[in-house]
Amino acid sequence: MLTLEQFRDDHGDPADWTPADIDSYLVIGEIAPPAPLPYTFAEMQTIADDHQQSADHQQAVADRLAAGGHDTAAGIWRRGARDAREVAAAAPLGWPAFEAVLNGW
Repeated sequence: MLTLEQFRDDHGDPADWTPADIDSYLVIGEIAPPAPLPYTFAEMQTIADDHQQSADHQQAVADRLAAGGHDTAAGIWRRGARDAREVAAAAPLGWPAFEAVLNGW
């Protein structure tokens, strides 16, 4: 069965589509709608909050380690905090942006 993604791949830029192409795309969307995203907007906000909280905790650990002279360990925790902040920033943008950050795209 033809999916919306395959149709876009076959027909290129939607700005260049004919009215018949647009009608076909709409019909395919009704027959075979795209799969729903894995998380709702509200769930993505919760995920963002959780990752931000994790980043805050990791940064606090890094600060304590650095204060104790453990620079290597502090650097590891800082990197973890930075990564968690990056994920937290992507989550409110929705699943595609969140997935891209998770997969390093």
